[in-house]
Amino acid sequence: MTRTFKLLLILSLLGGWHGSAAAQVAVTSSPRRGSATLTLAEALQRSLRYNPEIAQLGAALADKLGRAIEAEVKLNPAFKVTRGYTSEREGDGGEVEFELEQPLRPSDFGLRRTYASALRAAANLDQQADVLRVLNNTALVYYRAWALQERATLLAGARAQADDVLATIEEQLAAGQSNVSQRSVFEAETARFAAELLAVRGERAGAQAELGRATGIGSAELQLARPSFGAVPSTVSLAAFAESRSGIRRIALARRQAAAKNLMVARADAVFPEFAPGIVTNYGSRNDEAGFGVTIAGRIPIWDRNQGELTRARGALEAADRELESFDRVGLARTIGARRQQVLNLQARADAFRDQVIPAYRAAYDATLAQFRAGQATTLQLFEVQKSLVEAQEKAFEYAVEALSARTQLEQLIGGRIEEVRTAAPTRSSK
Repeated sequence: MTRTFKLLLILSLLGGWHGSAAAQVAVTSSPRRGSATLTLAEALQRSLRYNPEIAQLGAALADKLGRAIEAEVKLNPAFKVTRGYTSEREGDGGEVEFELEQPLRPSDFGLRRTYASALRAAANLDQQADVLRVLNNTALVYYRAWALQERATLLAGARAQADDVLATIEEQLAAGQSNVSQRSVFEAETARFAAELLAVRGERAGAQAELGRATGIGSAELQLARPSFGAVPSTVSLAAFAESRSGIRRIALARRQAAAKNLMVARADAVFPEFAPGIVTNYGSRNDEAGFGVTIAGRIPIWDRNQGELTRARGALEAADRELESFDRVGLARTIGARRQQVLNLQARADAFRDQVIPAYRAAYDATLAQFRAGQATTLQLFEVQKSLVEAQEKAFEYAVEALSARTQLEQLIGGRIEEVRTAAPTRSSK
């Protein structure tokens, strides 16, 4: 049952974006040995197959389904066999007696079945949310490794630019047009970029090792493609999708229903007595006599009124009520809308840096470098422009990761990938 559910879950999670991902993965090389290109879509697919945390989720699901079985199954029947032997003047003989009884709790009459169904529903929703959480964690590792990859490229380019400027300063020194202090500034910059590049390469190696563990890739170095996403759907579409999937409110509702059923079971077993109907048969060999009878045993809840289970059940229900009320108090649509706006704002900032800020700084640097070589700009002016360009590029990577991280938080809230919402949204208007 666990294996079948996992297969269905993987198909549902991949269904919304598999088409576009397949086209993207098809142009990449197989990431097995040496340097290879890996896309985010391929990383997520491989995470579903190779991530060790997915296997741990399967064990957790089996444990929850096992508790549902234990809650539903009835107590085993009890039996007793008694054999006796008598010797009298009339003769010797033996007697055999057999007793069989079936204990029945008050909650066995329907309540435990509904409680087990609620446990299974909650377990399945938790499993979907946990799988999505593992995928989002993989995505975050991918974003971080990609940002470190781009930052390493940036620092290598900045060091090359500083070396180029340093060579120009050396030419100016030979012609008597510069001084040693100006050369020292860019010598320090070259050394700084080299040191930072060394540290970033170490961080990148660690991030790629973590990504390799999650995706099952043993490549020494992976070239990561820039993650790209489309527009975020409306709040209405996101909220409707969350109601149909393992969104956090639906999970909270399932947990509340399971806790309520558990309390009903505990109350029934605390108020009503437990019965154990049974049968008794006996046979006497001396007189060749046989007997048959019906028995009813039971236990009256006087001292043990299931107080421990009732306390646990009430506590679980109160916690589930508070969790559900926390969503209803604010409103799911409002929470989704706030998260959606956060994604849009962070993405707008990242796009602005990529499309406007960095090109402007790049143009300013190129112009200042040309002026510097022509003797129309000082070393300090070029240094300040280069410093601003490098800082803007590093900020751009940082802002891109923040926007992508906010996107994963929104996906965890609605219980699925945003690409699935876009594919499911047009169904109403297509009728």
